[in-house]
Amino acid sequence: MKLTKGTLIDWGQQALLLITVTLLFWYLGTNASENIGKLGITTGFDFLRERAGYDISFSLIDYNQNDTYLKAYYVGVANTLLVSFLSIILATVIGFIIGVGRVSNNWVVSRLCRAYVELVRNVPLVVQLVWWYALFLSLPAIRNSIQLSDNIYLSNRGLAIPHLSFAGWGGYIFLALLVSCCAAFAYRKAVISKVQWVGFTPVLWPRLLAIIVSLPLLVVLYTLVSGNFEYSTPKLAGFNFQGGMIVIPELVALWIALSVYSASYIAEIVRGCIQSIAKGQHEAGKALGFNDSAIMWKLIVPQAIYPMVPQITSVYLNIIKNSSLGVVIGFMELVSSTGGTTLNNTGQAIECILIVMGTYCVFSLVTSLLMNWYNSHVAIGK
Repeated sequence: MKLTKGTLIDWGQQALLLITVTLLFWYLGTNASENIGKLGITTGFDFLRERAGYDISFSLIDYNQNDTYLKAYYVGVANTLLVSFLSIILATVIGFIIGVGRVSNNWVVSRLCRAYVELVRNVPLVVQLVWWYALFLSLPAIRNSIQLSDNIYLSNRGLAIPHLSFAGWGGYIFLALLVSCCAAFAYRKAVISKVQWVGFTPVLWPRLLAIIVSLPLLVVLYTLVSGNFEYSTPKLAGFNFQGGMIVIPELVALWIALSVYSASYIAEIVRGCIQSIAKGQHEAGKALGFNDSAIMWKLIVPQAIYPMVPQITSVYLNIIKNSSLGVVIGFMELVSSTGGTTLNNTGQAIECILIVMGTYCVFSLVTSLLMNWYNSHVAIGK
C-alpha cells in the first residue's frame, strides 16, 4: 500500500481519536476507583458466590433462597430469554397477519388492521403492560378458578397446567436438538450447493423440519418408555394448587404486552415492504392465472422479506431490551433479579449494572448476528 500525505493524515486522526477515548475511559475508571476506595466500598465479583436469600416466584431452573447470587442471575437470564423468545414468535405472527391485512382489498379488514396499528402503537408499552397485568389480577380467586379443561385452571394466581419433567434427561434432549439443527443446516447447504439454476431450489422446509424433530423426539420417547420422567396435574388443595405448574400472571402479562405492542411495528414494516414491490409483479401473477392469495404468499411476500429483515431485527432487539419492564409488575427477569434485588442486598451497584449491561449486549449481538446471517441467505439472487 502506497503511503500518501492524505493516508498519513487519516491514520493520524484515527490514532488521535483512539488515544483520546482511551484516556477518557482511564480517567473515569481511575476517578471512580479512588472515590470507591475513599468510601470504603468493597469491589469485585466475589459476592456472586454468596447466598442469595430471596425467592423467585417463577423459574425454569431449580432455585431456592439458599442458592447463590450467581444462580439467581442464571434464573434471571433464563426468564429474560423465555419471555423474549415467546414474544418474538407471537409478535412476528400477529405482525405479519396485521401487515398483510393492511394491504387487503377488503375495506373492513384493512380498516380494522389500521385501527389496531394506530391504537396500539400510540399507547406507551408500560401502560399496556400494567393494563394487562390488572386484567389478569381481576380474574376469580383460586377457590373460584375457571376450569378450562379437566386439568387446566385459570385464576388470579395464573394458569395452572399439567407439568411433565424429564428430570436429568432435559440436557440430553437439548443436546439432541442442537445436533439435529446442525444436521438440518448441513443438509440444506448440501442440497443448495447442487442447485444449478437460481430460483429452482426445491421446497426443503418439510424435510428440514423432519430432521430437526426426529432425534429429540427419539430421546423423548426413550425417556417416556424408560420411565425417567415425572408427570403431575394441578389439584386444588386449600388456598392453592398442588402439583402441575402455574404460569404466573406476571409472565403472561409481560408476554402479551410485548407481543401486541411490537406486532404493531412489525405490521407497518410488512405493509411498507409489500407496497414497495412493483405493481407489475401482481399483474404478472394475474396474467399467469394465479389468484390473489397465491400472488401474495408465493410472489409478493418472498420478494418483500429481504428488505423486511433489517427493520424487523431492530424490533426484535427492542423486544429483548423491553423485557426489562418486567420489573414494573414484579416479574423476576434479569433486571429484577441481578439489577434489582441482588444490587439492593449487596450494594455492589457497579458490578451488578455491568453484569446486566454486558448480558443485554451479548443478547443483542447474537440476535443481530443470526438475523444478518438469515438476511444474507434470503437476498435476491442467492
